[in-house]
Amino acid sequence: MSKMSVFHLKPFQENAISDLRAQFLNLWKTGNRRLPLIFKSPTGSGKTVMIAELLKTLSNDPQFNVDNAYLWFSFSEDSYLQSKKKLADYYGGANELDLLDLNDFSREKLENNNIFFINWQKIKTSTKEGRKLRTPSEYTSGDYGVFDEFIKKTQSDNRELVLIIDEAHRDSDTELAEDLVNLIDPRIILKITATPKTIPSASDVNHKRAGFVEVDREDVVEAGLIKEKIVTQTREDLERLAKKEYDQDKILLELAYNKRLELQKAYANLSKNINPLVIIQLPNDDQARAETLGKFKIDIVREFLKEKKVPDNNLAIWLSEEKENLEEIERNSSPISFLIFKQAAATGWDCPRASILVMFREIKTPIFHTQTVGRILRMPEAIHYQKPELNIGYLYTNYERNQIQLPETGKNNKPFIYESKIESKVEPIFLESTFMGRIDYNDLGDTFQSAFNEVANSYFGISEKDTVDTKKQKVVAKGLLINDIRVVNKLIVDAEIEDYDNFIEEIKEHGSDLTEQSSRHDIERLYNLLCFNLIAHQEEENKKFAPERSWGKLKTALNLWLSKIIEQRSTYYTITVADLLRPDSILTKVISKSLETYRPIRQKEVKSKESKVNRKVTLEIPRPTLYYTDDYEIIKDLKKCAVDPFYLLKEYAGKANEIDFIKYLESKDISWWYKNGNSGSEYFSIPYHDESDGKDKLFYPDWIVKAKDKIIILDTKSGFTVTDPTTKYKAEALQIWIKQQNEKKDIYSGGIITKVSNIWKINSNENYSTDTSTWKDLGEYL
Repeated sequence: MSKMSVFHLKPFQENAISDLRAQFLNLWKTGNRRLPLIFKSPTGSGKTVMIAELLKTLSNDPQFNVDNAYLWFSFSEDSYLQSKKKLADYYGGANELDLLDLNDFSREKLENNNIFFINWQKIKTSTKEGRKLRTPSEYTSGDYGVFDEFIKKTQSDNRELVLIIDEAHRDSDTELAEDLVNLIDPRIILKITATPKTIPSASDVNHKRAGFVEVDREDVVEAGLIKEKIVTQTREDLERLAKKEYDQDKILLELAYNKRLELQKAYANLSKNINPLVIIQLPNDDQARAETLGKFKIDIVREFLKEKKVPDNNLAIWLSEEKENLEEIERNSSPISFLIFKQAAATGWDCPRASILVMFREIKTPIFHTQTVGRILRMPEAIHYQKPELNIGYLYTNYERNQIQLPETGKNNKPFIYESKIESKVEPIFLESTFMGRIDYNDLGDTFQSAFNEVANSYFGISEKDTVDTKKQKVVAKGLLINDIRVVNKLIVDAEIEDYDNFIEEIKEHGSDLTEQSSRHDIERLYNLLCFNLIAHQEEENKKFAPERSWGKLKTALNLWLSKIIEQRSTYYTITVADLLRPDSILTKVISKSLETYRPIRQKEVKSKESKVNRKVTLEIPRPTLYYTDDYEIIKDLKKCAVDPFYLLKEYAGKANEIDFIKYLESKDISWWYKNGNSGSEYFSIPYHDESDGKDKLFYPDWIVKAKDKIIILDTKSGFTVTDPTTKYKAEALQIWIKQQNEKKDIYSGGIITKVSNIWKINSNENYSTDTSTWKDLGEYL
């Protein structure tokens, strides 16, 4: 039995699991076969954990009670073993799902809720292992090999199969379609990947010919699971070390070595027992290099580490022919500081403390392996730190820029290749900034039991002093039937239960009536389903909760309340189901009222928890170093900018307005100005409450200005953004922040600024007004 690991799903993961479940059930309901369900989720987002929870949810789903099994295909031995281990850790042994692999062929077939893991290469007929498993032998009884017979015996029990393809971007569609998919004939093909080869059309998804669920990278970053960005070495880095006459290999290693020391010190300053790991990827064509230059790359790396006096027990090797010091390398406090490996070891391997990657360019085919970069994306504790340098991954490579593409290439995934630094004459300031955690799952909490109990007792006029007999009399008087209850088949049909694979037909086989004695299992299934649907079908916003996470809490609350009235626990389900199926259900009214009553209670709980996970940090402004992608351009001829060079996005709404304001700042008698970012832990942020959706968010003011003995925080607006309700929430939050800071040291001011009739004006009032005629001239303010 696996030791239970503690997993705390993030809100974006809960949402993705909910979407996957809904689309899976919709596709299943069509009755068609081989329907693709594409799950696109970034590297580091916890894809395997999300699928593990999905399968667990389906195995207990009140809407899905089907005899089925799962085949999990991976594309390497390490990958399938790792996936199986992750599921075993996640389930901790206490689960209905049974995890199997090639060692379990003796079972002869898969049973309900089995998950069978296999490396696809093992069953390709073009491989030696594949021919062995797919060809008839003395170990098989018919004309099929061991694997084929295993599948066919499973199917002979009318057991449906679901095919799960991990790292689906690596599959061979032709071979899978023509060979294995024909054999398995799955109802659904779930493809898991960060970079799908194809994405189904909106028409296919709408008409349930395919499914598609996508996780946004920004949500994964915000949750703290992965680093905010990956930065490369800069031209300045290379030129500085080139002056020391280092060769290219040594320059990359030196940069990585020094960066590791910086990160190690940053962790120590936070009292974190985390040893940052440098992973060094050798080129696959190292033999060619050795033949031409007389030395293997691994020897160069070893010599460098020896010069730096790195002990042998701090170095791990992961090559096909050599493996050293790999035990517990994933542990955050592991003494291993450097790992030498090749590309194969990078796929699917997780070591969240890995922060620095050295990639040596291949000579023959300079192909940058994007999967390898994924090894430095994760965060060691699945949170971001108040030291921004720890929220960044560092890539040192001699690949050319046009050969580098990160996973899911796009605007938000480009490598950060430019760098600006604080001007030498600028003395930094320190501002109180905010780190914000996300914990709102929109679910019923454990305290719902108390809320439901109070609402139910109030509805029925029950007091705690009442005897059991008195309570029974009161609930009966209100119309709740508790004696001689039966759930009849006609009522079940009228309940409009979604029919997943003959649910109603199965019930009918038990006879015209369903009594607790003869069909308790079916009544419990129906009870679960009704609880789920009651929550899912609430129409008023103040009664809506996520059904997947909440139906079990509703069921528990109902049972606990009934336990104080009905002595026989075995009758709870029948009483509840019979009432909930009635057109004039008493309990439905009570449940609806309890959901409404509980909403403000839950909101208060969530807000309290958010205040605990929102951390105040002291942020150095300007940052010593800032990084940019090639989406940015240099703005030259600036005298008062706090950083050099100054980079600005090439294209974005409001750019002309901000360029105009930069010219204005350059003309003023100020010490320096600084352009703040709009996301990320290295930029200054203030918390505010967005009343439009009832959530706490972060506001990143555009400008920080040092003017003699004042620090001025400004945010530029123009056009409709001046009157946008969100601007009001941000403006008033900024004034609250300024007031709080001035209690410590009266040097802060600022507000929302806009240009009116060619004059820059500012609103710095506690109560924001959209009437710009009441705003002050910014020139007088400065």
